[in-house]
Amino acid sequence: MEYKVMKKKFSKSVQTALKEDLVAIIVYGGAASKRIFSGVSDIDFFIILKSLDNLSKPLSETYQVLSEVMMQYLEDPLFSSILDYDILVEDQLPTAESLRGFSSVRALALSEGELLYGENPFKDLKIDETELKYGARVMVQDYLDKLTSLLFMPNFDVVPEDGEKVEDESLEAEREFLAVDAILSAGQAYQMVQKKEYVNMPDVVLFGETDPIDGIDNPLLQDAGLLRQGVDVNVDNFYNRAIDFCGSILKLI
Repeated sequence: MEYKVMKKKFSKSVQTALKEDLVAIIVYGGAASKRIFSGVSDIDFFIILKSLDNLSKPLSETYQVLSEVMMQYLEDPLFSSILDYDILVEDQLPTAESLRGFSSVRALALSEGELLYGENPFKDLKIDETELKYGARVMVQDYLDKLTSLLFMPNFDVVPEDGEKVEDESLEAEREFLAVDAILSAGQAYQMVQKKEYVNMPDVVLFGETDPIDGIDNPLLQDAGLLRQGVDVNVDNFYNRAIDFCGSILKLI
């Protein structure tokens, strides 16, 4: 229920705050197709502003207006954990001739997004297979780099006031969160390249069981899906397997 309420309330607040400077509001990802991990999936908003030359006020002032809207929701426990957003001006959008550095994976997701206000400039955007593969590889490589970086980060002990050392569990929790995200996103990138359409996270997990990928640690997808939903699952060597999983996906894309 909170997803439907959030989309309506947030969109209305942004429209009221930005008025004529707003071009479009798009919800993309699982929240657009209603294929989500209930309670833990984000709502991804994409806000498009007028070009810099056509804004009624300087960009910094426009961002300040938006930040005041965001804070209302980020301070609300009902919405803070599921709100995610990007803000771009029209000058930054891809064109029919070039993606202009814009992620092809995200462009594909936005082309199938739910329009809450204005017109969707991604709807008729053509993304060829080469562009999609490149965007997918960049996405997986980014996660692989993050996983590798966090792997070599030392796990310092915490020394409380009584002077007795205890193991710092925050780094392990951060590693698990990143590994879950990396596995699901890598699986998503692969499936999007194969199907040439946006694939929701719950479907990524499902494909790991019904349409397994040759040479890939497919059970890890189910484990990551369960962990994403808060299920207590004990997975041996989870972090290192996540690194290997992303590396294997890179070879296949």
